[in-house]
Amino acid sequence: MASNDFLEKAWRENGPKVISGFSRPLYHNLQGLLRGYKYDKRAYGGMIRHTEAGMLTLWASRIPQGGVIVEIGCYGGLSTSYLLRGAGSRAGHVYAIDPFARDLEIQAERTDNCVSLEDKPSKALVASRLEQNGFAGRFTLIEGFSQEAARDWDKSVGIDFLWIDGNHEQAYQDFKDFEPYLNPGARVAVHDAHPRYGYMAVVEDVKKIFGKGCWRDMEHVKSIISGVKA
Repeated sequence: MASNDFLEKAWRENGPKVISGFSRPLYHNLQGLLRGYKYDKRAYGGMIRHTEAGMLTLWASRIPQGGVIVEIGCYGGLSTSYLLRGAGSRAGHVYAIDPFARDLEIQAERTDNCVSLEDKPSKALVASRLEQNGFAGRFTLIEGFSQEAARDWDKSVGIDFLWIDGNHEQAYQDFKDFEPYLNPGARVAVHDAHPRYGYMAVVEDVKKIFGKGCWRDMEHVKSIISGVKA
């Protein structure tokens, strides 16, 4: 199925259906039940749904052995924990990018107003949380903005899974910044990318991301649109 046709079906007002295999709600719900209730959403301040958490875990478990996941928008470490949990069987490493509690004045200037900056988790708090979850040595927290991280990225580190959930005004730019480092067959997933569940600027950016190039294994999970670069 062409990616543009996939998006049109995924964004229909009546939501996902089991048509042409483009969306499998029962399968996604099962993943949510099995994998999506490990960590306390309220304690972490996370905004991903249990079904989305379950699918992030599953996708992370499919990276190559020793593979690399890059997360743009870590906040309190909820989605980071699910990614690390999924990648554990593959000895994968997660690079999580977020300004955390640093440069709050700059964050206030650039904010999309989707996340409160009051009492935002610090890098130290998130690192402690991830270590308590048993992930020591398998993650790198990059304290800063995504464009800075992309500018300074080690070109020898290829990316197998790019998870975009940062500033909702720049999802496409985040994709373009990290696209040169995607390995063949890398998965890209974007949060808040559905007109009913998400943010319209992200919806428009997802059209640009998946409307170009060749994609396979596309999936729509609540507000996530995901695909694998062919």
